[in-house]
Amino acid sequence: MDNMTMNRKIPLEGLSNFRDLGGYEAGDGRTVKWRRIFRSDTLASLSDNDIRTVEKLGISTACDLRYGDERRNEPSRLLGHQDIEVLELGFDKRPGESFLDSLMEFEEAADAAQTYLLDNYRQYPFMYARAYRQVFSQLLDGKRIIIHCTAGKDRAGLASALVLRTLGVRKEIVLSDYLLTNEHWDRGGRERPGMDPATVAMIFSAREDYFRSAFDGIAERYDTLQEYLTHEVGLSETERAQLQHMYLE
Repeated sequence: MDNMTMNRKIPLEGLSNFRDLGGYEAGDGRTVKWRRIFRSDTLASLSDNDIRTVEKLGISTACDLRYGDERRNEPSRLLGHQDIEVLELGFDKRPGESFLDSLMEFEEAADAAQTYLLDNYRQYPFMYARAYRQVFSQLLDGKRIIIHCTAGKDRAGLASALVLRTLGVRKEIVLSDYLLTNEHWDRGGRERPGMDPATVAMIFSAREDYFRSAFDGIAERYDTLQEYLTHEVGLSETERAQLQHMYLE
């Protein structure tokens, strides 16, 4: 781990998984700049002190990848902020709305959960391609951004992984960042009462097989990451080079 790992997690009162994506090696001797790109769990839990911390970090855009019902049930504390724009990039209606509830009395629920999430991750790079384009557009405009969903694990996890890969960070390093959610995220009672531990582990953990499923999905359709970025996300090679110029040092 780099010598500035202690600065990666930003301590907040209401959130447990707010992290800086800076400091990672990008393969050409440069590293990702600190205090430019962040990832997080839900911003509905920000305290007033936390909001002041976010302001001091200079964040100007919150990229919210949650579904419509999540945004309604747990509104972002940054909505209406005079200096921070909230971009609602998640789908208004969630696919598989009753997924968690449907696993309550299911004998092979853990296997079903794993299959469901592996399939979801394989589809994420294509389902969220337009959202990723908006994330990259914010970065190309020089904005300091926070990418988040509810846990900061799946939707925000993969979006953050694609940002790091686009900047040239090796896949194994990006995987290690993805897995940090298991060390930091306090689930906050989001598990369903009575759900067996194996199913809880499949749903609420960041897992290497999920991460690899997403990139396998890309590799099934495209020979290179740049081809995927060009054809699915709409990010040109010139823009990718510009992002590396802007966010590497």
